[in-house]
Amino acid sequence: MSTLSTFKGFDVSANNGTIDWTKVGKQPYDFVMARAAYGKTSKDKQLKANVAGAQAHGLDVGAYLFSYASSVSDAQKEAQNLLTAVSGLHLTYPLVYDLENNSYTTKVQSQWTDMALAFLNIVQNAGYYAMLYSNTYSLENIYDMEKLAAFDVWVAQWAPKVSYEGEYGIWQYSDSGAISGISGNVDKDVAYKDYAEIIRSKRLNRL
Repeated sequence: MSTLSTFKGFDVSANNGTIDWTKVGKQPYDFVMARAAYGKTSKDKQLKANVAGAQAHGLDVGAYLFSYASSVSDAQKEAQNLLTAVSGLHLTYPLVYDLENNSYTTKVQSQWTDMALAFLNIVQNAGYYAMLYSNTYSLENIYDMEKLAAFDVWVAQWAPKVSYEGEYGIWQYSDSGAISGISGNVDKDVAYKDYAEIIRSKRLNRL
């Protein structure tokens, strides 16, 4: 993590409804992380509109998949679902694996590292900048972070500062932010790397 440069961002999904990107674009944000898909087959119906709207107002965009995986095979299928969802889009921020405790995953925590590796390797091998999203507890107590050291982390901790002592590139610091043009609460983020420049310079994300 570097604090030399920081970039302000937020994340969105179809749960935010139709976004007024003209209003959003007048505010001091640099990037957006948009939900692209969830599970093995489902796509976010607002993805293309969100990507187009954000990019039309100069924001860099990445994408994430919300996972319901309970096996390595599930995670591999989810990775393919994400790649299908973002096909043809020109994304300048990472593609992210978002696995959280839910009714599907709470019983398979021993497999979380293997599922994350399976997912992230597929995304990386497809030419994208792959990233892991997780809360502090899971990073410290569930994942074997030595095995995942090749991938950047987007850490979620809704607090004044991050207690996680490992490396991370993005911090999601709030789940109750307000942004003009977006209905309801918005997750807010800060990035500590210029991902757009890194991705463009390395010609990742099929740019």
